[in-house]
Amino acid sequence: MKPFAVLIPERIDIEGIINVNPSLFEEDYLRYLINMIVIKQGRMIENHEFQIESYFEKKPYYGSSERYVKIESLKKGSQYQKHKQLCEYLCQDNVMVNRSRTRTKLVSVFERILYIPEKNSFEYRIGAYYRKSKLKIEFIQDQQIIKAIKGNESKCDSELKRGHYKFFQKYFDQNKLQIDLPKAVELCELRHEGHKQYDKYVKEMTQITNLYNGIYRLTFKKNSLGRIYTNLTQLPKAYRRFVSYNDKKLSEMDVSNSVIFFMGILLDNILDKDSIEELFNKDIYNNILNGESSFLLLMFYKSFESLSEREVQLIQQLGRNGTFYDEFVFLFDEYFTFEEMRDLYEEDNEDSYLGIDKQKRKISKKQLLAMLFAKPTQYLKEQEVFKMKFPELLDSINSSKMRLGTKNSHIFFFRLKPVLFWML
Repeated sequence: MKPFAVLIPERIDIEGIINVNPSLFEEDYLRYLINMIVIKQGRMIENHEFQIESYFEKKPYYGSSERYVKIESLKKGSQYQKHKQLCEYLCQDNVMVNRSRTRTKLVSVFERILYIPEKNSFEYRIGAYYRKSKLKIEFIQDQQIIKAIKGNESKCDSELKRGHYKFFQKYFDQNKLQIDLPKAVELCELRHEGHKQYDKYVKEMTQITNLYNGIYRLTFKKNSLGRIYTNLTQLPKAYRRFVSYNDKKLSEMDVSNSVIFFMGILLDNILDKDSIEELFNKDIYNNILNGESSFLLLMFYKSFESLSEREVQLIQQLGRNGTFYDEFVFLFDEYFTFEEMRDLYEEDNEDSYLGIDKQKRKISKKQLLAMLFAKPTQYLKEQEVFKMKFPELLDSINSSKMRLGTKNSHIFFFRLKPVLFWML
């Protein structure tokens, strides 16, 4: 088994800490303790837990390095019975560091929140002297520790182990998925020099090392229309060139403006109501649609039965050639001020808004998609933009939402997408 990569703040000298008290520390377990703080903070960023807490609980926002996290004892063998003692030692000012050429000081490696019964357990973060420093890759060799970490950190929601999701277990061999660690880390450092965002840097370093270590997290979120989230698909595109499966580079297939593309198929006369109903009688499609196809399909066609052929042909054309959102760029310029466009762009992007067409297209896609799946009373200005090209389609979409309810309307569409994709 290959060694296990861990993330250690660059200022932390593992050997130096051990040399001060060699009888207390086991080297790989010390690396485990430090690494767990870093990767748990990285995962919190990935899961957007910071934003959720700040919005719903009105808590102030703290960066990843400021957050306290739990560190579980691996409970593997007698040498790990020192877990609590090790953590306590690391929270004390026991490590000598240089403040200048002639002055030194003692610092702690960890800081912690004290245990309060029925309120919180011990939680830790990296000490102030080491916090927000560049991360370095080190390796754990101890197979017991490696096995325990993988068992604790890997995750597969129970919904993905049964039913029509079982193909994850059948066809995916996690041992065949690899990432070129040195090249991915080099790119991450380069990206950090550009964006200067420490949270983003920690998140990406966590994603890279988890993939290298064979740690996979598959999450099923019912409130996201049955979408499956994995740490592989959440990896930024820039790193995918370094990923391989069974020693073969990965290829990516992305249907440009897929929502519009599949909407065009739905509205096409050659895919009529009877042909779709026949398909839905097959078990695989009924599984995907959870048996709700008949009612939703009938209501869908009722809403769109009078749509003009001109609009159907136009949306099919723009969907096939991938230019749907480009078609609305100039209209957004007419309906939105420069300041409004800037605010819409910069809330989701790192670069400044300059008013170039590429940036305007991103705004067009973001706002039109939001409008398509929102309530008819929302995104009214975006509806005016959409109406300039597709007045009848907009009325039909809003009518469908009124008949089915907004939630049922887009649940139906998202569940129907894999059926249509299967047919292509």
